[in-house]
Formats: sequence, structure tokens, C-alpha cells
Amino acid sequence: MYFREYRVPLSHRQLDAFRMFMETGSVTAAAERLRVSQPAVSKSLVGLEYDLGLTLFVRSKKRLVPTHDAQLLHREVQRLFSSLNDIESFARDLRFLKSGELHIASAASLGHTLVADSLASFAAEHHKARIVFNVSTTVSQIVINQQVDLGFSLIQVQHPALVNDPLFHAQGVCVVPKSHRLAGRETITAEDLQDEQFISFMRDSRMRHIIDAAFEQRRIARYQQYDVFTSVEACALVSRGLGVSIVEPLGVAYAQWPDLWVARFEPAIRFTFNVMRARDRMPSRLAEAYLGHLTRAIERIRKHAEAESRLIELSLPA
Repeated sequence: MYFREYRVPLSHRQLDAFRMFMETGSVTAAAERLRVSQPAVSKSLVGLEYDLGLTLFVRSKKRLVPTHDAQLLHREVQRLFSSLNDIESFARDLRFLKSGELHIASAASLGHTLVADSLASFAAEHHKARIVFNVSTTVSQIVINQQVDLGFSLIQVQHPALVNDPLFHAQGVCVVPKSHRLAGRETITAEDLQDEQFISFMRDSRMRHIIDAAFEQRRIARYQQYDVFTSVEACALVSRGLGVSIVEPLGVAYAQWPDLWVARFEPAIRFTFNVMRARDRMPSRLAEAYLGHLTRAIERIRKHAEAESRLIELSLPA
């Protein structure tokens, strides 16, 4: 037999005819499976031998008998078609947003509460999607480096490589032990906290700067022995009688604090949580779908707080 001495692309038709012949054992059955004529299958098999430069079949009593090379080739062709089926299945999942990857970075105050909550509902709907979730103090840098699809933070960083959008606003609340002299009040003012042992956030945190500004503008002194990282930690210390604090309301909403009294705080302190994206990284459809779950989680918390008359005020940007 004469074979080509140069490489040519193999056709899907040839490989499919070969696969069907090897699985059925006859040209007739292969043609029926493929819904083509027997001459078409025979032509594909001859062409495959010619293009590959291999003897794949020998004739015995008017039948084609696969050679050892054909058996080895069949294994590779099976792997190829299996991979093609996997690609088709993956593409179908992508089309219906069941598969893909979602990378998220979040500040702890959001990551341990709303983000984790919304990821649960998102994962139930997109159960094949791979999710990479990172709680970090350097969310903006992670987004700038394009390591994630979305970043969530209390800080709105101005950088040419970033796009910032307000996600929701939250009114700060005052938390005191239930045994405290101020427990029972609906509203606690900055003046009420004069000389109180105050649980503060870390010195370089955005929440620390916002809260300190409210007291500094009124020249109100506080004792600040404890610094914490999140509102949950602040509530934990307050509930044990170690001081009072001003926190964003998520730490209160997502936990039961039987020894904690929660009150409105004046002057009102509004925290704005933001979603960040890399400017030159187009958001994936999966990321957009996740934002929908996050928005609904915010709305659920807001309505639940209203129903229970809890002092948790969340609002979406206008």
C-alpha cells in the first residue's frame, strides 16, 4: 500500500468511522450507527490508513480484520472522543452557568457573614462551579493583580486599575453588656460613652478611622485597651463585660449574643461596603450571577431584622 510521506490533518469523519467499525466489528453496522452509506465508511477507513501511513486492517474472507496497530490506535481514539464529550458537557454547563470558576476576596467583616451566606445559595444553584474564597486584609491589591473576579471591602480604593461600586450601606450600632448602665436605652450617644472602656478595631483599619472621627470631632475621650479585627470579636469581648463598642451590624445579625444590648448610635455612622473589580478584566457571567445571590442575601437580612424589630439597618445604593 502507498502511504503519504507528509502529515495531513485527520478528519473527524475518518476517526468516527474507525471508532464505530472497531466497536461494531463490521462496515455495515458502523454505517447504520453513523447513518451513512457503507461505501462512505469504507472510503473513510481507507483514507485513514492512507493518511496515517499505517496498515490498520487485513482482509480475511471478505471481512476487514483490525491489526495490532489498529487496536492500539483505537485506545487513543476512544480517549479523544471521551475528551470531546467532556468538552461538550463542560461547554453546556458553562452556557447554563453550572460550571466554571469563581474567585473572590473579601474583608473579614463581610467574608464571615454575608459572603459566606450568599456562597451557600450560589453553590446550591451552581454545584459544579469551582469556588476560591479568600478572606484578606489586602483585598484591593489582590483585585489589582487580577487574582480574583470580585473583591469586597469597606475601603473604596482609588486606583486606575480598579472599578469600585457601592454594594450596600450599614448603620453602625452601639453594643454594651446587658449589665451595663446604658443597657435598655434605644439610643446611645457619643457623649454617653465618655471615659468608657472601648473595644476598638485595629489601628490601620477603615472602621477604626470612621469611628474615631465621630469621637474626636466631639473631643470625647475613651479608654482603648483592646483592639480587635472584626465586629464579631468586638461583640464577643463586650458580651463578656470587657467594654463597649461601635460595630457594623452584620456581626450582630449573624450571631446570637444573649449578654449583649444593641442600641442606635448618635451621631449616625454609616459604613459603605464596596465591590471591586479589575478595570481590564471583564466580569464573568458566573461573577454576575453571584452578585445577584449576594444582593438577595442583603435583602433577606434587612427584612429579617425589620420583622424582629432589630436595630439593623442595611440599604442598597440608590
